[in-house]
Amino acid sequence: MQTINTIGTTGMTFRRFIGLLREHRIDAIIDIRLRNEGPRYRFASGCHLRELTASQGVQYRHERRFAPTAEMLTRFRADHDWPPYVAQYGALIESRDMLSVWREIGGTFERPCLLCSERSALHCHRQLLATALATANGLTVTHL
Repeated sequence: MQTINTIGTTGMTFRRFIGLLREHRIDAIIDIRLRNEGPRYRFASGCHLRELTASQGVQYRHERRFAPTAEMLTRFRADHDWPPYVAQYGALIESRDMLSVWREIGGTFERPCLLCSERSALHCHRQLLATALATANGLTVTHL
């Protein structure tokens, strides 16, 4: 059974990040952030990740179709009200047909990993997406 992995970069060092990729034999990072550039991302900016992961034999892809909307992020960061966010992101999964998007790109990798900036998957859209993908495709989920 294929595993879909997830990882968050906040608070993580580059050494730990690469170590986890190696340990779990990740072959693709699928960046599901709305924005993947900026000074706060340090090693995890898209341009750096593309180079760093390539040096490890890992493909990198920024896939904004999996990202929440800017409005959803702004509202959640202001009120931290998880249940409405879950419902909104669930509706977004359907309206953007993310399951078909996954079949288009996810199946080309043996050990893909969804990347976001949140430290924990507990209150992050990567956990919601990974669960939806696992349910629809018979995958297991590992949060690194």
